[in-house]
Amino acid sequence: MYIVDSDILIWVLRKNKTFIDLYKSLRHETVVSISTLTVAEIYKNILPHEFTDTEDLMQNFKIWDVTTSIAKQGGLYWQKYSKKFKNIHIFDCIIAATAKEYELKVVTLNTRHFPMPDIKVLEPLTKK
Repeated sequence: MYIVDSDILIWVLRKNKTFIDLYKSLRHETVVSISTLTVAEIYKNILPHEFTDTEDLMQNFKIWDVTTSIAKQGGLYWQKYSKKFKNIHIFDCIIAATAKEYELKVVTLNTRHFPMPDIKVLEPLTKK
């Protein structure tokens, strides 16, 4: 199962064919999920005319809540990686912790935000 980062979903909402095809491929393969934090990131970044499409898109995901154990692991990731990797945001650490908790593969263009060796990451443009 996959957990999709907000960067991918923004491209889907912007009607980018590459990312629409990726999204369809992932959905065909397995259940696709997001974090509640990704929901916040998406709504923070959508354009006014994208609201209805966003509402429709959100219905297609398993949405993981941030539990205490996920929050704790996210904080530990932040402590370990934020000094060395300056672009990491606490949301990235919590998404990584969600991936660890539920054994999910993170789908993102921002692979540098997920340096944790215990997290599987798929960068869709390279298929790695």
